[in-house]
Amino acid sequence: MIGSTIDGKYLVKNVIGQGGMGSVYEAEHAATGRRVAVKVINSGDLTKDQQVLSRFEREARAAGAIDTQYITQVLDAGLDRDSNLPFMAMEYLEGEDLQRMLKRVGPVSPALTLRITAQACLGLRKAHESKVVHRDIKPHNLFLARRDAGEIIVKLLDFGIAKVKMDQAQSREGADLTKTGNLL
Repeated sequence: MIGSTIDGKYLVKNVIGQGGMGSVYEAEHAATGRRVAVKVINSGDLTKDQQVLSRFEREARAAGAIDTQYITQVLDAGLDRDSNLPFMAMEYLEGEDLQRMLKRVGPVSPALTLRITAQACLGLRKAHESKVVHRDIKPHNLFLARRDAGEIIVKLLDFGIAKVKMDQAQSREGADLTKTGNLL
């Protein structure tokens, strides 16, 4: 996908990461020049699985609805017109996830552990206030983002299996997306 444009507005520059469902790319917004991360489901059969597509859409809505510096901002989401692949554009983060940092430096001090945990809890509190339960907190989903002044802030990533409190208007089908026992 490098060199292609997603949804006519995100020029793909590099691969940031790949997983079982798809990939995350560094991209540039065509109109503003803003650097973004674009997550794309590009794994063949998964693009035809309505449950996977619904879960991806819920991830974008869940993370996008929470207004806090401790959760990665979702800027845009949709279906690419040319490839018909679902995408989610998010703020681009500099830094590393907690798992990578722990592998690199080993055990960390109790004071640093408390600071990381406290910031993660602030993000979770805002999520819970928005009726979203993350359900996949682990070092890989805690990103230590480096700000311009060198300050590090914890950002919660990957709301892919988040539980969103169901509105009465939502269908029973939507309730099954995160039902216990479903294969993820």
